[in-house]
Amino acid sequence: MIDEGILSKESRLIALYGVNAQSSSFLQVLNRTFKNLGLNDFAIGLNIKPDDFAYMVKGMPNSKVTMALYEPEYQEEVEPLLDLRDSCTQRSGLCDGAQAVDGKLAGVCFYPESFERMAACEGVDFRGKRLLLLGGGAVTRALLPLLGTLGVAFIEVADETVERAAEALEGAKEALFGVETDIARFQRGMAVEAGRYDIVVNAVDRYAHEGVKLLEMEGEGAHLTLIDLVRGKSAFDTLAAKLKCRKIGGEQFMHAQALSVAKKWLGAEISCDDYNN
Repeated sequence: MIDEGILSKESRLIALYGVNAQSSSFLQVLNRTFKNLGLNDFAIGLNIKPDDFAYMVKGMPNSKVTMALYEPEYQEEVEPLLDLRDSCTQRSGLCDGAQAVDGKLAGVCFYPESFERMAACEGVDFRGKRLLLLGGGAVTRALLPLLGTLGVAFIEVADETVERAAEALEGAKEALFGVETDIARFQRGMAVEAGRYDIVVNAVDRYAHEGVKLLEMEGEGAHLTLIDLVRGKSAFDTLAAKLKCRKIGGEQFMHAQALSVAKKWLGAEISCDDYNN
């Protein structure tokens, strides 16, 4: 909890909703980021049971806290409860933040902006690269248009159902004009030829799965960049160690999300220097 003694009349509060939000690593990243930016604003964790989530969400516009972020378990659950949606939330069904606007709940999807900021500050160049995107769900639908603008040459979407992978690509076809695309059926532990890709992004799920094998990479893979949005240790940590390749994501993505929130909602001026701090 935030010590009320450090709050000022100007302090703005952002609620983080989650099953275990008060012990969330993202809550720590948010407040550390705000402090490093010189902001006197704070995030507070609210542990919300699934049965109480809808009631809490709908009541937020009439509460003293007018900005809320959502942990992964609620980022799709909140979408039907919104009154207004940004373009990313509309196409993906994914919402990781919402703000009270004239008594209505306006949803925001910070994923594309945060992903782009993380990649830019980490020096990941997508131009002309071949990319494997694991998963055809909400995260993939949120990121696909961005990947088209970043200059990716080839994107293969792999999902447990090829129909969902195809639907994700179809929904982003305008942004992917000129990008070669393909679909594949995803199976956990499936063998993939490493030389076929330059970048692999895990959008299968956002929960720790350290003991689960997502992929078996065949061939030399030291050139690969693995991007994982999972918080904490994941299957990509093990895979990166085996291939001796680069892996980013996890805390880096959370920090990029925190910077995006600070910029959009708190008016902070941010740069890669803040990311690297």
